[in-house]
Amino acid sequence: MKALYFNGSGFEYFKIWIVNILLTIVTIGIYYPWAKVRNKRYLYANTYLEDRHFEYHATGKQLLLGHLIAMALLIAYIVTEHLFPAGAGIVIIIFFFIFPWVIWRSLMFNMHMTSFSHVRFSFAGSVGNAYVNYMLLPALFFIALYGPMVASAIAIHFFGNEGAMSSSTGGAIMLGVVFGLCLAFYFFALMKKRNACYAIGNYRYGQGVFSIDVETRGFAKILAKTIGLSFLVMLGTIFLMGIVIATVGYDEIWAMSGTMNDPELMQEAMFNEYAIAFIGVIYFILIVASFIIAAYTKARQRLYIFSNTTLDNDITFASTLKARSLAWVMISNLFLIILTLGLAFPWAKVRMIRLTLENTQVDSEQGFEHYISQQQQSQSAIGEQIGDTFDVDFGVGI
Repeated sequence: MKALYFNGSGFEYFKIWIVNILLTIVTIGIYYPWAKVRNKRYLYANTYLEDRHFEYHATGKQLLLGHLIAMALLIAYIVTEHLFPAGAGIVIIIFFFIFPWVIWRSLMFNMHMTSFSHVRFSFAGSVGNAYVNYMLLPALFFIALYGPMVASAIAIHFFGNEGAMSSSTGGAIMLGVVFGLCLAFYFFALMKKRNACYAIGNYRYGQGVFSIDVETRGFAKILAKTIGLSFLVMLGTIFLMGIVIATVGYDEIWAMSGTMNDPELMQEAMFNEYAIAFIGVIYFILIVASFIIAAYTKARQRLYIFSNTTLDNDITFASTLKARSLAWVMISNLFLIILTLGLAFPWAKVRMIRLTLENTQVDSEQGFEHYISQQQQSQSAIGEQIGDTFDVDFGVGI
């Protein structure tokens, strides 16, 4: 198998990034589409596989219309929220209904504007499936998650106040909540499966067709393990908090908590060295724990998706990304960005890209060079034209 690799550097990307930031500020955001194009062209041009690199062909002018529409929606939301608060909900509803269309157009645009070794990618998904994946299923997920809880709260409010709630009613409420959580669990796994199949299963490389064979239960297993890991991390966090409290002193912590209703005492307590140490350790533990869980989930989903994806049923893919390596880069990048007040962002991004690419492998028994030559000869058959559109960052856990 051949691994992808990144040939750029953090300093080179920093020079592009800082100029883009300054020009975007000076133009009050108008330059942003051109900044995004410059960033993508550098990152794509330095992404290689077998000494062949990717290219990004979009222009700032093509992204401008989508950017202006997005800015108009944001301004409309801010204005209506201040002048007519109820109207802000209307803007959110409008965005909710156009969001699947935005995802669909973005996938079409980004794929068509991407090429590898002079062969263009494309996307063949339908807008109807986009509405199923990005509007219907999320709606069902939130209904399943919060519906039984809302119904239970209403039932408790009416029956509980009157003392009329029987044990059978309470059992039915509990059963409804558990059923809702199980249903939400299923819908979440189904969303992950359908999103991966919709995106990857509709990718094209020249005349080549990507295919993916994943199941809902595969994502359900990853989700179940993630929930289990979260409980273990939570127990570990509680244990570490206990150690901190034992070290700092229970009386100090209790004295601090007793000042919560007194602003002057609270301000004084916040500058207590023990209180600062306690709060700092707790935040550090929670940040590290959240990154470990996120890294585990992404690494497992990536492994599952890549191992079940092929191109023309001949070229296979593999992910060797480990959760611990990903977690380390995520955590160290965060502190690097904080310590440099954001100036280290280009180096952090390059580190993440390099880690991801080096753990992305491609294999072809017939020879990748021969396959690319075939696609270059048939490339002229693809003649779709993509005009001005939205360009949003979209991922399926890869």
